[in-house]
Amino acid sequence: MEGVSLLAYVLIVIAYLLGSIPFSLLLGLLFQHKDIRKFGSGNLGTTNAFRVFGKPIGFAVLFADTLKSGLIVFLILNTGLFDGVTLFHPLVYGVASVVGHCFPVWLKFKGGKGVATSFGLLLAYNPWIALTLLAVFLLTEYLTRYVSVSSTVGAVSSVLLVTGLHFLWRPDLGLVIATLASAAIIIYRHRANYKRLRAGTENRVHLFDLIDRLFKKAS
Repeated sequence: MEGVSLLAYVLIVIAYLLGSIPFSLLLGLLFQHKDIRKFGSGNLGTTNAFRVFGKPIGFAVLFADTLKSGLIVFLILNTGLFDGVTLFHPLVYGVASVVGHCFPVWLKFKGGKGVATSFGLLLAYNPWIALTLLAVFLLTEYLTRYVSVSSTVGAVSSVLLVTGLHFLWRPDLGLVIATLASAAIIIYRHRANYKRLRAGTENRVHLFDLIDRLFKKAS
């Protein structure tokens, strides 16, 4: 039993290390010889990857950051690879990946903001909840043109949605706690954005216009 308990904690560390892989930094250096931290907002997230590197790398970063947390949750839920090892709720390992993404040990704990990675763990656990929150994110971004606002609204909405489902439909305290933890991390990582919003200096990024420009540029 002690060995199994140890493996469960080792798996959390592995999930953290997987989450801490800075795909935007690695792909930018590999294909365009650019350090994303020196361009755009300087953030390692998907939005800045699209802004700095364009469509191919932007989509690759989005996919990789989503997969970082979603993969381990999916494997725990749908395969027998970790039977008897995962003593904790499956989403604990997904949250560990979110923590790794936002606070990577390789980069002095300065990483992304956790939006795509949080989406990944929800997508693997409950696609309907994830897609509902994606719709909230896109609608808010369309109305405000601030990714920081849509990320925050999505984070708060995730807590309200899963808490409501917990009490009104199917109890799942692990989902509530994991969602609350991910939302808290997202909000914490957007502190600088909130200061810029109050100062009126936050950059507006309309994702629909951005994607349209990227496709026109590629054509």
